[in-house]
Amino acid sequence: MARLKKTITVTILPGVTEKSRQWTFPSWAVYLFLSGVVALFAGIVLLVFFYSYETKKFMALQTIQEETRIQQEHLDNYRKKLDAIEAQLSEVNNLDAQIMNMVAKGAPDVHPPSSGRSSPAPSAASPSTEKNALNSETPAPAPTLLPFSGDGGPVHYRLPLKGWVVSSFGRRAGPVGGGEEFHPGLDIAKEEGAVVHADAPGVVVLTDRTPDYGNYVIVYHGLGQSSLFAHLDSIDVTTGQEVGKNTAIGTVGLTGLTTAPHLHYEVREFGHPVNPASYLSVSSSDMVP
Repeated sequence: MARLKKTITVTILPGVTEKSRQWTFPSWAVYLFLSGVVALFAGIVLLVFFYSYETKKFMALQTIQEETRIQQEHLDNYRKKLDAIEAQLSEVNNLDAQIMNMVAKGAPDVHPPSSGRSSPAPSAASPSTEKNALNSETPAPAPTLLPFSGDGGPVHYRLPLKGWVVSSFGRRAGPVGGGEEFHPGLDIAKEEGAVVHADAPGVVVLTDRTPDYGNYVIVYHGLGQSSLFAHLDSIDVTTGQEVGKNTAIGTVGLTGLTTAPHLHYEVREFGHPVNPASYLSVSSSDMVP
């Protein structure tokens, strides 16, 4: 017995007086048509979804590109500002190097005290120098940071050693020969050989000896500020050496014009002595016992 093929007949009745129309299709053709319709509908849905997704990606990409452009403009502006700051810093470094050489050139001559932080006082007779740093074969290099404090702020000083302040800044009776004189720093009494440390970070611009100051060291701290350590027995640093607060400068001695072992300590602004008390740290660990 032959197997009957499955068919689907479609009949259209247009009206009472019109002849009906019929179409007979194999069932597989109908199923294929319906599958095509479903596939077409699914394709349209997927196309709409893909278009919406790609549109969102395109708009997000445009937003990122715009933000990138704005950030690039900001970076360009920051780069220009940084270049300007670096140029200014280079000028400041050059100026500071000139100031450092000026400080070394006049050392250890005593000038009238600065009118900035200290009270005015008459200047004393200047001790003579045997040489200055500008005439040395290896001048001190220019500092790389201004000022020399670690945080980039103002320089913080501390006493170079713990002892007894036997003579302070200002007018005093002359220790040798009587009379009154201007004392440009602090005299800190300590036994001979006691270690003297740097009072603040800086660079050594001069080590020398004069009849009055004896063995002395000058450390430059940046921005025109320097320190002088005199009457040393030994000098443990060299010109051009960078120092910190824990660096040993030398030892207390009896060199120069002095009657007992002590350290003569000065703080100077642009070569002019100022009252060290205005600069010293108030930390209890830095105070003289």
